[in-house]
Amino acid sequence: MKKRKFGLALVIFLVLSMLLTGVAAQSVDDLKENLDAIEEKKDDMQKEIDMTKATMQEVMDEVRRLNDEISKIEETIAELQVEVDDMEARLVIIRQELKEAEQQRVDYKGVLDERIRVMYMFGDASYLEVLFSAESFGDFVSKIDMIRTIMEYDKEVLLELEEIEAQIEAKKAEVESERNKIIAKQNEARRQKTRMDSVVVSRERTLDSLRQNQRLLEEEKRALEQESQKIKTEIMSKQTINEKINGIYLWPVPGASTISSPFGWRIHPIFGNTRYHSGIDIPTGRRTGFNAIAVGYGEVIESRYSSSYGNLITLDLGLDDNGNRVSAVYAHMARRYVSVGQKVTPGTPIGEVGTTGWSTGIHLHFEIRINGNPVNPLSYVSP
Repeated sequence: MKKRKFGLALVIFLVLSMLLTGVAAQSVDDLKENLDAIEEKKDDMQKEIDMTKATMQEVMDEVRRLNDEISKIEETIAELQVEVDDMEARLVIIRQELKEAEQQRVDYKGVLDERIRVMYMFGDASYLEVLFSAESFGDFVSKIDMIRTIMEYDKEVLLELEEIEAQIEAKKAEVESERNKIIAKQNEARRQKTRMDSVVVSRERTLDSLRQNQRLLEEEKRALEQESQKIKTEIMSKQTINEKINGIYLWPVPGASTISSPFGWRIHPIFGNTRYHSGIDIPTGRRTGFNAIAVGYGEVIESRYSSSYGNLITLDLGLDDNGNRVSAVYAHMARRYVSVGQKVTPGTPIGEVGTTGWSTGIHLHFEIRINGNPVNPLSYVSP
């Protein structure tokens, strides 16, 4: 981010420096050199902006995906909470059942304990009294069966109460285990949500940084565009032909009609990245000796060597039907035949096609500019 701010400050400094040193005092060659540098910087800025936007879109897509997953997790947590609440309600009922069973066992055990206490106080007399009170042998047998039945019933009731209590305890343990498992799932879902929330916060910070970077890039680009427009205006002011002097334009390289690289965006043959191609490339099949000619009547307003364009010539071709200024640019030539201020007519040889500057083979890079802005040359010339 500091680097980006420094870049913006540098762009503003260069713009102010150009203004303070007097752009109007510069030659067309100097202006074209500055314009080339600015246009290239603008292309680089646009690529950075596009990359930043693409990265922002990827991060926003990830944030949306994470938020969707978080919403699903929140739904799962809510569903699990319903199950937990259901288990808690069941546990309330089971605990009440267990409490009642325990109380029933305690009550019945109290009755048995009281009976045992009485038996202890009176020994076996009470049972003997019952037996000896029998009025007949049949009654005696009946009373023995009755005593045995009472004792067995007491034992069975106690065992049954203990079994019911054990079953309730087992049910309670099972429900608590299920509840704990659900709570564990719920806690894991909450931990997962916390991790995702943390990632979302991190991505939001990244988005803020990318947005700030994009703003700085846009500011740099605007500063470059303003300076580019000033230079274009200055170049046009140096074009002195203020009338329409051409109707039909000639093809710039007689004997070579192939186009190896069209106008518009392309993969740069040297740098391998996507760059805007401001003209068309016309190869000569690796052959030398081909002349580039003036496509119409005009005046040479630029004839120089550029590190990127190589041998470069710009022709002022006057005005079009709409009063716009038309110029033609020839680049990468092996030699230049004309100099600034020279008048040319259609078909005049102005240089030899070559491979100077940033070039990968013998060809002519040809541009048509309207008011200093590159347009598709094939709208004006054809082989």
